[in-house]
Amino acid sequence: MQKKANKCNCIFLILYLLFSCNGVFAQTIKKTALSEIFNILETKFDIRISYAANEFDDIYINPPPVNSSLDKSLTYLEQETPYIFTKIDERYITVVLRVKEELRCGRIIDAGTNMPLAGAEITGVGTTTTNSEGVFYISNHNDSETITIAYIGFKTVKIPFDRIGEDCPDILMKPAISYLDQVTLQKYFTRGIRKQVDGSFVINTNNFGLLPGQVNGDILQITQALPGVESVDETISNINIRGGTHDENNILWDDIKMYQSGHFFGLISAFNPDLTKKVRVYKNGTNPRFGEGVSGVIDMHSENKIADSFTGGAGFDLINTHAFAEIPVSKSFGIQVSGRRSINDFLMSPVFGIYEDRIFQDTEITTAENNATSTEITSENDFKFYDFSVKILLDLSEKSSFRANFLTIKNDLEFTETLLSSSNSETSNLKQSSTVGGLSWQQLWTPKIKTNLLGYGSYYQLNSVSEEIFTTQKLTQENEVLEVGLKLDGFITLSDKTQLQAGYHFSETGIANTQDVNLPRFRSFQKDVLRTHIVFANIGFTTFANKTKLNIGFRANYFTKLNRVLFEPRFTLHHKLGSGFSTEILGEFKSQSTTQRIDFDSDFLGVEKRRWVLADNDGVPLIQSKQISAGLVYNKLNWFVNLEGFYKQVKGVTSRNQGFQNQFQFAQEQGNYSSHGLEFVLNKKTKSFSTWLSYLLMKNDYNFETLNPSEFPSNFDVRHTATIASTYTHKKLKVALGINWHSGKPFTKPLASEEVIFDNGTQIIQYDTPNNERLPNYFRTNLSAEYLWDFSEKIKGKFNVAILNILNTKNKLNRRYSIDTDENNQFRINQIDEISLGITPNFSFQLLF
Repeated sequence: MQKKANKCNCIFLILYLLFSCNGVFAQTIKKTALSEIFNILETKFDIRISYAANEFDDIYINPPPVNSSLDKSLTYLEQETPYIFTKIDERYITVVLRVKEELRCGRIIDAGTNMPLAGAEITGVGTTTTNSEGVFYISNHNDSETITIAYIGFKTVKIPFDRIGEDCPDILMKPAISYLDQVTLQKYFTRGIRKQVDGSFVINTNNFGLLPGQVNGDILQITQALPGVESVDETISNINIRGGTHDENNILWDDIKMYQSGHFFGLISAFNPDLTKKVRVYKNGTNPRFGEGVSGVIDMHSENKIADSFTGGAGFDLINTHAFAEIPVSKSFGIQVSGRRSINDFLMSPVFGIYEDRIFQDTEITTAENNATSTEITSENDFKFYDFSVKILLDLSEKSSFRANFLTIKNDLEFTETLLSSSNSETSNLKQSSTVGGLSWQQLWTPKIKTNLLGYGSYYQLNSVSEEIFTTQKLTQENEVLEVGLKLDGFITLSDKTQLQAGYHFSETGIANTQDVNLPRFRSFQKDVLRTHIVFANIGFTTFANKTKLNIGFRANYFTKLNRVLFEPRFTLHHKLGSGFSTEILGEFKSQSTTQRIDFDSDFLGVEKRRWVLADNDGVPLIQSKQISAGLVYNKLNWFVNLEGFYKQVKGVTSRNQGFQNQFQFAQEQGNYSSHGLEFVLNKKTKSFSTWLSYLLMKNDYNFETLNPSEFPSNFDVRHTATIASTYTHKKLKVALGINWHSGKPFTKPLASEEVIFDNGTQIIQYDTPNNERLPNYFRTNLSAEYLWDFSEKIKGKFNVAILNILNTKNKLNRRYSIDTDENNQFRINQIDEISLGITPNFSFQLLF
């Protein structure tokens, strides 16, 4: 390791000397290319100079004095060249020949983002296009009274010729399909999280801020910063949105349904944050194009535009290494690639060991290790994971584009037991993988009509082989999901204030479950297939002097095998009251046909116990939900306050998919649950600080008519949840500190008077009232920091450090009971507690270029 470190030091030293020598060499040149001088000024003063590059290929002059201000530098260049430099504003500067002073110009700006639009077409005075800074030039001598400006995806604009002049005024263009770019209500918590007026939240990872405890921008960890979104066991494979289970969330990657969400069996997200650029989260009022998730939608998208230039990065932390690249092969063709892999093959970091201890506790692996202390058995495990994605971007024309996506995810665990007396060994393994792919075609038929066609496939496999060293029994378990589908979406702008969205979706989902035992011989195989046809529509209105925004939609689902049609209305209403106040009302009906169940806690080595199953109108019903919420918002003077109340009811859940570990563990009953509560958010921003407080009060109860008792608290009934955090930003430094607290999760304790009873000769635990006890309150303090270095104009370094659970609080996440024997072979109750991550420091370093 020391030799490797020395080699790395030498490489960094050589790179440093190269960059330094390059700078020294540049200073010895007497004359410099004018285009290079422009680049130096842009970097030095954070400006953009608009010019035609080919006009300056052969022009070399002495550069302006090093200590000159921007104005003095421009004056110097005007004296030394035949060009005129005009400051459009504090950032943009245009360059024209003196002989071309008889010109008029304008700058085309996206009204939504205030960014310049390159390649916009200007007609009426001949034909020209805007440059990379959105600037165009036309002759001052023409007979036209108007000019026409057109750009893909934006409303065509006609303006009088007299509106443009030598000062290049800004001309705003509005998106032709404003439905695709929902109006932002407020930047939420930290930079990169925004609340939309339709009630959803958008997370942009480009130039994202910082959240406490985060070292690499884990997408699904970031979603848990939103009120009403949490995980009762700290994993991203168990995200609970307003009291729902994880399988009640529809998780999409580039519009493809994912049946696996985590690496390390849930401790980190399976989606590489380097190329996952945008995430939209719905808790209620979900757009009707989304189904298959009665609790929430997490819609992730990679970058959908071809990069202007090559960008990429590579880095590592104490869990994995990662790299990505955006490659513009041409102006119309680009490639994006990204990948991550665990580092334990060559470096077993302490953090990796902490994560292993956390995820493998209370599993077959830890049981084998504990047995090794009392019997002559040794055990060892080997775990690794990786993910890899590719995206191909092809712009067929200005109005037509093609995209192809591919993503693969894998977790691989092996653990070996060796009997010392005979040296016999048995190896068990668990493999979890997903492979998805999609082909999409987007067409802009007119500035007001747009369609998108997607064909996709999603394959998930969970496979385990458990070898028993004493009996040579071999248990094989497998869960497979294959979904293929077609999605056609249309968007029509009916007027400046009315947009229509409609479409048709088709999917065919097949789920197979296999269980095979060699001794005694037993094999079970079950496969179900369901085809679903969906039509939906949504119309958006902006009314009452732009104060009210209303979305009304529906979704109709036809499940062929079940011969059922479900009609699901959706709506959102946002109205400005004035003085910074606004109110919002959201409602929805939703359904889903896929769910997860737990047969035994020991399934799949006890690590990934849940298996996907398909609704069959028998033991597995369609799950249906309805929800209504209303809220009051205050947004003014960098203060943001949001108070929202909600009520949600979910029907069709089963006792097997709720994870009972009490008297209902082996029940096969159907029921429902209802949750209602209040969410409160207070956020204050200054130039350097953003501080927020969020609080959730929620009551979540089951109702299983065939169980006794029929009503009792849900397994996810966490009554109180609170977060207080703050971020500080100063130039290239970011620091975040936060505290998470919530009341204890419910559990069921054994009956005090008679804990163990015999039933048909078998010892079983007799439990008290279900979920009548509470674990201790959860408390965790997290810290993060980030610093960005500029190694050169094109190479940057980003260093992050984070500490989870600074105070090393031993939080209890779950409690269950099993029957054990004491030293006298007497039956006793064994209490098993699942403990959270302790203090966990981590850091990452990434080179960006």
